[in-house]
Amino acid sequence: MPASSNTRRQFLKSGVVATAGLSALSGCTGVGGVGGGGTPSLNLAYTVPVENVSSLMAIPEIRDQMENLGSDYELSVSRNSATPDTLNQMSAGEVDIGLLSSVSYANAVAQDAVPGGIKLVATDFWDAHPDNYGFTTYSLPDSNITSPQDMRGATVATNGLGTGTHAVYVKMFQKVGLTPGQNVEVVELGFPNMTAALEEGRIDVGLYAALFAPQARNKNFNVVFDSHDVWKQYPFAYLAARNRTIENNQDALNAWGQDYVRLLDYIQKNRSKVVSWASEQFDIEQSTIDAFFLTKNDYYREDPVTDIQRMQTVIDNLVSLGMIDSGFNVGEHITNQFVKS
Repeated sequence: MPASSNTRRQFLKSGVVATAGLSALSGCTGVGGVGGGGTPSLNLAYTVPVENVSSLMAIPEIRDQMENLGSDYELSVSRNSATPDTLNQMSAGEVDIGLLSSVSYANAVAQDAVPGGIKLVATDFWDAHPDNYGFTTYSLPDSNITSPQDMRGATVATNGLGTGTHAVYVKMFQKVGLTPGQNVEVVELGFPNMTAALEEGRIDVGLYAALFAPQARNKNFNVVFDSHDVWKQYPFAYLAARNRTIENNQDALNAWGQDYVRLLDYIQKNRSKVVSWASEQFDIEQSTIDAFFLTKNDYYREDPVTDIQRMQTVIDNLVSLGMIDSGFNVGEHITNQFVKS
């Protein structure tokens, strides 16, 4: 697996190479296969470093805390710029466990995008929780766009079209009577580029993930709206596994799931260490991570078990928004067996 140009370091643990960085990685091999010494190997892809808890599994010090890693399974970790890229890799058989959001997960299931299908195996975080951060859109301090109605005629940006963040916009457009392509333009732009694009006048409104929101707050950008304005708290980001991996490597997934559950407890009890390690690993200022991670400016992320009833509501909402063509019974495409404590 080729390393990203921004990867801080590569390291080995029990014969597995794990790479992580701030640009997309692809071409992983050996999915669901057997590593050196007969140990099953798993490939995992995430989207936003630190913000996606699974990204922390690329940090050497964190990996040292993963009791099953190296003996019961081996793990390779990589990053993609948006969830559709991860879905494409899962479809191609290059990723076993992928970070997906509401729309990419729903489309993957509804369209049978992955041969053999997928199941949601863990919730990463909830959006729009009343006590935590929700995806927020910002404009420049001197902009006349300070409310959702002001977006008429504007160019707005999300990190990926056809994603859960795009759905945040679509739900607001429906609420205030805007129609993309007619009286508002939606463009695709990576989260790290939102601030520069706003300041250069290439976009009028940008949507920020929690990791990047301190940039907007520190520059006194206007809050145009956030996901609390259109959604009731809901599971937003999830880890999904290929059904073929579940069938062929169930023991490895059980071992990984145990490590994932323990990781959530570990980061709560060792926040300062994790912030420091993550800063070094991902080449992000420690103050940037400290400004949001596991604070009120972070998403709600305490329980990896997926709320199936709430997920059904999310899927039904996506159908009404036109983000997916048809709904489905989510209970048939979710399993909590790997993360129940």
